[in-house]
Amino acid sequence: MNAAPSLQKRLAMALVAILVPVFLGQWWFMSVAVERVHAEHVASRLAHDAEALLAVVVVEGSGPIRLLAGRLEQIHVRPWSGHYFRIQEGDTVLWSRSWWDFDVSSLASTEAEETIHALAGPNGQSLLGLQRTFHKAGRVVRILVAEEIGLSTQTVRAIQWWHAGIALLALVAVLWLQRVVVQRVLLDPIRRVTVEVGQLEQGMRSHLDAVSVFVEIVPFVTEINRLLGVLTARLLRSRQASANLAHAIKTPLALLMQWTQGDELAGHVALQQKMQYQIATVSALTSRVLKRMRVAGPVVGGVRVDLVAELTTLVEMMRQMPHARVLQIETVFPEPFHPRMDREDLLELVGNLLDNGCKWARHRVRCVVERVDGGEGWVVRVEDDGPGCPVEHYASILAYGARGDFSVPGHGIGLAVVQEIVSSYHGTLTLERSVDLGGLAVVILMDSFPPPS
Repeated sequence: MNAAPSLQKRLAMALVAILVPVFLGQWWFMSVAVERVHAEHVASRLAHDAEALLAVVVVEGSGPIRLLAGRLEQIHVRPWSGHYFRIQEGDTVLWSRSWWDFDVSSLASTEAEETIHALAGPNGQSLLGLQRTFHKAGRVVRILVAEEIGLSTQTVRAIQWWHAGIALLALVAVLWLQRVVVQRVLLDPIRRVTVEVGQLEQGMRSHLDAVSVFVEIVPFVTEINRLLGVLTARLLRSRQASANLAHAIKTPLALLMQWTQGDELAGHVALQQKMQYQIATVSALTSRVLKRMRVAGPVVGGVRVDLVAELTTLVEMMRQMPHARVLQIETVFPEPFHPRMDREDLLELVGNLLDNGCKWARHRVRCVVERVDGGEGWVVRVEDDGPGCPVEHYASILAYGARGDFSVPGHGIGLAVVQEIVSSYHGTLTLERSVDLGGLAVVILMDSFPPPS
């Protein structure tokens, strides 16, 4: 099964897809701009140097050009100083002493008014050269000035790398901020709604709060609240319908049973027994269906039940039943607490256990309820001093219609209903022999809250 898509990851991927081209474009633009500014700055100095050299060029008549003595700067005299020039007029070529033993004739010359290009200088230096054409005293003088740019180029490269690193850190910072914003602005409200949904399951609230959420989430919350209302109303209608059906069927079945016992069928014993059997079967099947309809299971938005108070009242009612008046019903209940369970399911669950125990007990029935580790889980144990049940029959007596002894009144659906209620709440039901009383013991463990179906 594929993992569910992550909203956080998708937003991060979308942001990366947008920001990476933006940051790359910005880095490229800044890199080109820095290189251009560097080149223009060097070219500006070279142009100034070329004009300064033109001032020291002496043109006399038709003789060769020469340089004014003592007017050259020291950087043009010191070998490999990084500042160089070459002056050409006709066949006369003058060059700076800084070239040292470098072959100046290898430098390309052009007749263009002004050119700027990279040169390979002496001692492995990288040069940027500017050649300009001047007219002085009617002669054409071409001056090439060059400057070593290796160190400044390294500085430019360092700036570019620093800029790339800062851009990368900025990208990471933006992604982190985006994550924080998504967490606080989007995911936190969703988590808050999730907590409220959990509280609905726990019976701590009956609806979601649509006031403290963003307006975009309000329709979602409103729809959940509407669904809760529909489910609650549907459950109430179902229970009301089952109650109405039970009331409607009870009277006709009682009348039919009375008619079978009348004088009209006194002479037809076999027919009378067949009819009574079929009427009892219909009554049992009806009880089975109605009991199943009354099982609500874990209802979202349900309220908590006062377990001790409800069971205390239930036990008092059981003690008033004709078949239980001669029995001793013992109870051991914890301090009052309120587990998350439907009230009707609780009464149906424990009521069937007590009824089953009272049918089989000789003198004593015991109902013990304990909390699990002080939490919201709880265990109910109902045992009697009756004949018990063989271990090999434990599985079969939980089936609908199964009965351990047909001499005992009943239709064999009590424990089956109990099993269905326990399963709906994801609890566990265990059958065993009572150590103290000797009869059957039914032990049910209900967790703090059942997981969703």
